[in-house]
Amino acid sequence: MPEYLYQQLVSDITEEIRSGQRAVGERMPSVRALCQEKTVSKSTVLATYDRLEADGLISARPRSGYFVCARQLENTQSLKRPSPSRPESTPVPITAGQIMMDIMEKGAAFDLIAATDNNPGNDHLRRCMARAHRRQTTIEQMNYDEPAGSANLRQQLVQRLSQGASQVSADDMVITAGCQNALLLALMATTRRGDVVAVESPGFYGVFQLLEALGLKALELPSSADHGLSPEALELALQHWDIKALVISPCYGTPTGACMPDTHKHRIIELIQARNIAVIEDDIYGDLGFSLQRPRTLHSYDTTGSVLLCSSFSKSLSRDLRIGWIVPGKYLDRVKQLKLITTLSSSRSQQQGIGHFIEEGGLDRHLRLRRQQLQQQSQELLSLIPQYLPTATSCSQPQGGLSLWVEFPIQVDTVNLYKSALDIGVILTPGRLFTAQESYRNALRLSFAYPWTQQRKDALKRLGNLLTK
Repeated sequence: MPEYLYQQLVSDITEEIRSGQRAVGERMPSVRALCQEKTVSKSTVLATYDRLEADGLISARPRSGYFVCARQLENTQSLKRPSPSRPESTPVPITAGQIMMDIMEKGAAFDLIAATDNNPGNDHLRRCMARAHRRQTTIEQMNYDEPAGSANLRQQLVQRLSQGASQVSADDMVITAGCQNALLLALMATTRRGDVVAVESPGFYGVFQLLEALGLKALELPSSADHGLSPEALELALQHWDIKALVISPCYGTPTGACMPDTHKHRIIELIQARNIAVIEDDIYGDLGFSLQRPRTLHSYDTTGSVLLCSSFSKSLSRDLRIGWIVPGKYLDRVKQLKLITTLSSSRSQQQGIGHFIEEGGLDRHLRLRRQQLQQQSQELLSLIPQYLPTATSCSQPQGGLSLWVEFPIQVDTVNLYKSALDIGVILTPGRLFTAQESYRNALRLSFAYPWTQQRKDALKRLGNLLTK
């Protein structure tokens, strides 16, 4: 193999990737195609791809080929990061707006455009669900499932929880109608109307909606786009307010995608256990980290049963599966009773189908591919932001999850821009949705849940043009 051909080919492709001629996530030519394109031997192309993969510029996907890798993009390093949040340190009642309902009706909760993709779902999951339906007996069809949910599914889930260092048994878990339902049961079990609940700021809009529905007051606590909730802010708040519960998403939570360091998790557990406060942990994004090592849950540090761990499959597998779970610790009996009152039971056939899917290795295979896709899509978004959005834009750079947080100069009002954006076919998720206060109007959430098709790139470009008017 001529040495200069190999070196020249590596140099040429490296420059194409770094200059953006080959986009993040773009499929590289097959070995045969590159041989023909460059008029070189197969051994030269294989050696070139081996070197590019070793340099972190491309990555191989089983049975799919080579793709431009996200890790080495240099133009994302200059992106400015958002400053830590500084919400008002006073509990307030909640009044949710109508924008989120509008976004949901357009099927764009994690998108810039109305739902358009028609990609096939997971065939393995579909087969498992169909098999569970076919095998269901008449007795099973005509009777409710036990309140705690499928024993087999719970056993599969507790084995997976050990990846986040949470050690529980199937008897410690209750199956729910999604994560939102799990959060609702957790709040109902630990609070009463008028109580103060501490939350991250910015935080998940679904939590604010639940607090409003239950007549609870939100005490928003400062957080950073990198590390999430500040333990020091929590400690100070505990000295001034009678907080009954803390709702927190320490692993890649929306909207920032922040991942809390283990030292912060340990400190938070120390603080809440000293005051007998309930912690409601939303771990719905925990399986979507880009690294091979799953982050520890906050729950894994709990020794008193004070943490209620909530999650579901809606972000990691399918939003159509309204199957979630809660590990409620010392509130187990109360949560079981509340589930019986609010939802009675969960779909037996859905639980059986998901249980089979996990048993047969389908979820692990799906997550390996999904994490890789999300990493590529997040890095592509980070490379598009400086191209299309104003130069003063700052954004988080998450290492997992589905979204990042974008802030513009203070004169930008994304709530007022919402209608104007709709007129040009762009659906915004304004920052104001992620607080109970009049804050973050100059911010929005952008998602990388879907591939950056030309249609989505065009929508982001139109948004940038709107912002610069």
